[in-house]
Amino acid sequence: MSSIAGHLVRRGTELAAAHFKDPEKQPQQISGALAATLIVTIVVFTLSMWAVEYTYGGVVATLAAVEDSNPDVYVRIDNPPEDDPTKPFNPNEPEHADLSPRLQPVTSKLRTTIKHLRARAGFWSRFRGFAMYATYAMARGILAGFMPVPKGSFIGQFVVQSIISLLLATWQMAWVHIVISEPSPRRFYQRIPSFRTWIKIAPAAALEDILTAAAFFFPMAIASFAGWIESNNDSENTIVVMSRYIMVMGIPALLALIISIPARVIFIRVAASMLPEEDETIVPFDRSFGGKVQPQIVGGSGHIGLLDAWTTFDWAARVRFAKVLGKTIAIELALGLLLGILVFVQIFTLAPKAIHNGDGSGKPSTA
Repeated sequence: MSSIAGHLVRRGTELAAAHFKDPEKQPQQISGALAATLIVTIVVFTLSMWAVEYTYGGVVATLAAVEDSNPDVYVRIDNPPEDDPTKPFNPNEPEHADLSPRLQPVTSKLRTTIKHLRARAGFWSRFRGFAMYATYAMARGILAGFMPVPKGSFIGQFVVQSIISLLLATWQMAWVHIVISEPSPRRFYQRIPSFRTWIKIAPAAALEDILTAAAFFFPMAIASFAGWIESNNDSENTIVVMSRYIMVMGIPALLALIISIPARVIFIRVAASMLPEEDETIVPFDRSFGGKVQPQIVGGSGHIGLLDAWTTFDWAARVRFAKVLGKTIAIELALGLLLGILVFVQIFTLAPKAIHNGDGSGKPSTA
């Protein structure tokens, strides 16, 4: 979804720039103090929402997608402070029998997941895999620069984004491996699987990225062909233009989000099934996926299939995963609402005339 989000931001910026390039439509000049305040506020909240998305929507959701709901060995997360929080224990042992009703997966709560990550991988563990993530994002940008397409060609955007996602499938796979495994002394680029692994992960990458991109770009192509995106009326208010643009893009974005959820789970689990044997997982994880994965050393494929990746994702894990995504979206919406309120208050306080028609009358424009 990162390519789709980038496209949304880019298109919104282009529309705003096109609308304001006419001197008669330029908004009232604002003071330096207001400009600085707005910039700081927007930057802080943008970084905060990105951190929420990366930590909870990325790291925690990935862990929830692979954690075993009923492991043979549990990780202690509700233990007293004086006990070792990283010490696993067997609930079948007599001394732990009375604790059985309290046993729960690590990813059952956001707080317990972050607590577990800190105990295992340190304070910055909520951003684990960031170096791989940043490198992957840069690589996408560079490759997209070599395959330019017209900004209004949504079909072209679909083709380019799909090709790039497939080419970098093993890079996405390396990010999953870094997130779900214990800290490793190896550098992030050393975790990227060899190109021979690409053929195994490519189907899962195609399922996630191509279907998600198709669910977004094809409806957008239809909307563009129907003339629902571009404004042909130069006198149209900027807010009206942007509101219509957001409404038109809302349905494709929501459709892409819905399709991306199960597709993302499948990709994560297929990638996790190929985690190297020397890497220990940071949450309880069944490498055999209920016996569906046969090691290559005994003639098996060494990874799980697309259908098995979903069918072995039990109902409890699906509920856990959905809760993580739901909480992530709720936090982001709350931050977005708070940002909107703060921006309005700052403008209303420091430049009250900016909300009027420019003459201070407070009457809406009739142009």
